[in-house]
Amino acid sequence: MTTTLPRTSQTLTARSRRTRTALVAAVRSNLRVHGTFTAASVADRAGCSPATFYSHFGTKDDALTAAFDQTLTELVDGSVQRLTVAAFDDAGIDATVAAFVEWQAQFFRVESLVFRAALSRLPAHQPLRAAYRRAEEQTLTHMDATLSTLQTAGTVRTGDTTELAEAFMIASQGINNPRALRSEAAGQRAALAAGISGMLKPRGISQ
Repeated sequence: MTTTLPRTSQTLTARSRRTRTALVAAVRSNLRVHGTFTAASVADRAGCSPATFYSHFGTKDDALTAAFDQTLTELVDGSVQRLTVAAFDDAGIDATVAAFVEWQAQFFRVESLVFRAALSRLPAHQPLRAAYRRAEEQTLTHMDATLSTLQTAGTVRTGDTTELAEAFMIASQGINNPRALRSEAAGQRAALAAGISGMLKPRGISQ
């Protein structure tokens, strides 16, 4: 006689995580192409039913939040990897910022509709706002620490590094603009990068 062992909660949890991962990926895929999604379209892409979608997300805004949070995490991680003390020391301010601006442009070309959908729902959905604020705080914490170290070495201008980090973040957010993302807008992105670099450099210093 063959005994069938019951599925453990750990197995169910692993399956649930795989399903959720597939659903979040499907939300992002739909948003990238269409700028919107339905429970049915996401479930179809993820290979499950709309009922399964709603077992993971109470509302479409909850699913949008999960997709946006994942996208923001990738943006923050990519920024942190590129905006390091070593990068500024090795390549200089101009080259580091220029490379960062081009990387952001590539990122936003793929994810711009995800951002557009999420930002349009920020006023209505607190978890979306929380995810956005969390990503901003992570970016600011990293940039403040990086700029403080660079300032001590005389690489960036003197002054309040928290304010400088905020100014850097605000300026770099402007890259997520359709005019800046066009392939033929290399000159505009170069001008934006030059402006950000000038904001960081010690007064009277050029690179």
